[in-house]
Amino acid sequence: MTEFNLNGRTVSVHSNEEAPLLWVIRDELGLKGTKFGCGIGMCGACTVHVDGRATRSCINRCGRGGRR
Repeated sequence: MTEFNLNGRTVSVHSNEEAPLLWVIRDELGLKGTKFGCGIGMCGACTVHVDGRATRSCINRCGRGGRR
């Protein structure tokens, strides 16, 4: 289980730490505002902020974001 702060609250997810952050946000947490675009981090549709920095969630893993 991975815990991290999302939109001002602490959330716990059961996804594999190697799962792309995009799919954890959309599928496990049900937040559909983060979009899938190219899948390789080039188009920016999946951009989220991690520690105040724009991050492509399709190429960053759940475990990596959760440890910040």
